[in-house]
Amino acid sequence: MRVKINKKWIILASILVLVIVARLMLPYFVTRYVNKVLADIDGYEGSISDVDIHLLRGAYVIHDLRLFKINGHEKVPFIDVPAIDLSVEWQALFKGSIVGEIIFERPKLNFIGGDGKETKKPGNDTQTGKDVDWTKPIKELMPLQINRLEINHGTVAFYDFTTKPKVDVRLDSLYVLATNLNNADNEKERLPSSVIASATSVGGGKLHLNMDINVLKETPDMDLNLKFEKINMPALNDFFKAYSKVDIERGIFNLYTELAINNGKITGYVKPVAQNIKVVDWEKDKKNPINLIWQSIVGVVVEFFENQEENQFATKVPLQGNLDNVESGVWPTVWNVFRNAFVQAFERNTDNTIKFSDSIAEVKKEKSAKEIRKEKREQRRKERERKREERKERKKEDQKGK
Repeated sequence: MRVKINKKWIILASILVLVIVARLMLPYFVTRYVNKVLADIDGYEGSISDVDIHLLRGAYVIHDLRLFKINGHEKVPFIDVPAIDLSVEWQALFKGSIVGEIIFERPKLNFIGGDGKETKKPGNDTQTGKDVDWTKPIKELMPLQINRLEINHGTVAFYDFTTKPKVDVRLDSLYVLATNLNNADNEKERLPSSVIASATSVGGGKLHLNMDINVLKETPDMDLNLKFEKINMPALNDFFKAYSKVDIERGIFNLYTELAINNGKITGYVKPVAQNIKVVDWEKDKKNPINLIWQSIVGVVVEFFENQEENQFATKVPLQGNLDNVESGVWPTVWNVFRNAFVQAFERNTDNTIKFSDSIAEVKKEKSAKEIRKEKREQRRKERERKREERKERKKEDQKGK
């Protein structure tokens, strides 16, 4: 007995098979595409292990992305990310904006300093990521404009294998959340986007950052507030020995900063505060007399300029100018060392003195001053032209009289 099959079911079955095959093949093609994007990054080479496709939520997940500098350190990748989730941001989609979000899980960013001593080729020991437009591969991997970015359990490390001792300092437990980067919420504020970050450093320091920013401008405007507190300084002794030939026996380091950037103009300060510092250990350091002398000089200077009541050495470095020419103010910095030591100890906190609204007023004031100078120059130019015309007229009259 022959069973007659409706053509409609054959077509539907064929389409279903094609969809299933396409779904099974899609991760392979996406993996090839991502590896090609990585291969096109100038000066770097990298790869991924796999891609997961999530059609229902409009996402794909990249696994085990590793990017090495060509001719760089063969065991320390510049970027190492176990998982990157790239997807459509549904919350913004419901508001009428088609934008994307990226979530980095346990990413590691490794910087390497050096002077070429190990490879005999200056610069090959360094790994900074400069001279590469990193926005290009990100845009190729995420075709939608990014509106939300999140980093979970990240690490930022700095190594220097050319020094003695070798340097290995890092930030761990890095969390970053940047929202409304593309202003999908259609906010009318000058700084519509928000960034918060936190991390733990070598020595148990706690980093906290809050920033409002407008990334849509060619030179982003921002209002930044940062606290980096309670860093146990002896834990950084490899770093101090490598670059200053000093090791710290005891001390807690704190750093506070506020910055406002408006139309490329920067206003702010950096305030380092060190507490309970002890530089010299006579019993330990007497084995190296030259180093002992140097550390003793450093210790005396710190002791002399330390606020005795608060037992802290501190200063405040003012920052101002254009982004490409930031002025730090040497004399105000020196005066602030004296001020902390002999007048009043700096508070271990941000001062809440830098406001973006003030920078707006300052830019308007500067623009107004420029306009006034421009008007005066124009007036002087017109006055010179008037006088030239008068001289010409007198000269013509004199010639007629002759």
